[in-house]
Amino acid sequence: MISTAASAALALLLVATGAAPAPAAASYQYDRQADCRTTELGPGRCMPGIVVKHWHKKGAKKRGVGWVYASMETEGRAASARWLYQRPGGKLTAATGWKKAKRPRADTSFVETGWGRDGRTGPQYPKGTKICIQFRLGQPLCVRLR
Repeated sequence: MISTAASAALALLLVATGAAPAPAAASYQYDRQADCRTTELGPGRCMPGIVVKHWHKKGAKKRGVGWVYASMETEGRAASARWLYQRPGGKLTAATGWKKAKRPRADTSFVETGWGRDGRTGPQYPKGTKICIQFRLGQPLCVRLR
């Protein structure tokens, strides 16, 4: 049998533990940047297009790049792409090697590829860093991390 003093101490411990404030969960913010270099083919047909999903803690100066997506209208030719970054005041640097872009379905007029995964993953860069995609024989297309 447990003594009254032990029961009181256990009850006090349980109440104190339960009443303690839980640590504040980090408040993350997510953002998605996109751009499209349009062509004479019409609106929504990019030559190329970029989407970057990034995240950061509220008030942080660094941004985590979760994923990068590249697409491009093609006329039946194969395409390879890579993504690059440029920190503020730095030079444009390849983050990956060349990767073959594929058609998502046979009846589409574009190829696409991507890097990374969703969530709080990927490399972190300072706010204001440019993230770019580049297809071989093409100029980079960039967005800036906010």
